[in-house]
Amino acid sequence: MASWATASHAQAWLPDGGTTSFGAAYTNSFYKLHYLPNGHTVDAGHTRTYTYEFAAAYSPTDYWMFNATLPVIRAAYHGSKPHPTTIDDGDYHTTITDLRLEAHYQLLQEPMALAPYVAFVHPTHDYATLGHAAPGRDLNEVWGGLGMGKSLDQWIPRTYVQARLTYAWVEKVAGVSHNRENVDFDLGYYVNTKVALQAIVQWQKTLGGVDVPMPPTNPLFPHHDQLAADGHTNLGAAASWFASDRSTWSLAYSQSVQGTNAHKLANQFTLAYTYGFFGFRPH
Repeated sequence: MASWATASHAQAWLPDGGTTSFGAAYTNSFYKLHYLPNGHTVDAGHTRTYTYEFAAAYSPTDYWMFNATLPVIRAAYHGSKPHPTTIDDGDYHTTITDLRLEAHYQLLQEPMALAPYVAFVHPTHDYATLGHAAPGRDLNEVWGGLGMGKSLDQWIPRTYVQARLTYAWVEKVAGVSHNRENVDFDLGYYVNTKVALQAIVQWQKTLGGVDVPMPPTNPLFPHHDQLAADGHTNLGAAASWFASDRSTWSLAYSQSVQGTNAHKLANQFTLAYTYGFFGFRPH
């Protein structure tokens, strides 16, 4: 799923009470190789994925924020090793996937910002999950996490750090557990009141799951894309332009540097627009 390229991805600082925000993001992702269980890579064909993500958020008070996100996925596989599914026929297939609802609470702002949150992910309908170009896993998930942030202004002017820790309880498939841990980290610097730069690290580990690739004779083969023990580390950078007090444009780039049992992200570009106030800004 696309990652917001705003200066407040981790959401350690919540918006002021009474704030309503809307956002849209376009992500172009290219997967050229596949990670094996031992971390080595193999060329099993290439996948191009376009993600169109729409979001809305509302903060009834200074301490609470509720938001919803809905992605539309358009993907195609090109290669000599397709799965036995029409998803890998070389054409682009488009579908809405999983609605995500979140609730955030501002626990602290000083000496550092702390904002625990919970989220529920629910597929909007049954969609294809077997194939290199499958748009998602079609599974219910419950997330629990914590956003943390700290202004570094007293040491490095106009600089901050943020992190988000998440544990996801993922719906079992064929009795197999495959919960997930995620860490998102960003170091941000405000060039001035209009422009911000970020360095981004995204890490994921699946607890359980199965190794891929898997022979078609394995009983779990129809579910192996849902159950893959996906682990990866992605590095990226982003720039945000605050066109006004409520209007923000962001551009981000990321790529995978390490992984297991997953598509290797060769490159990913995200263009995002947000109307409203999302998180920390320097005074």
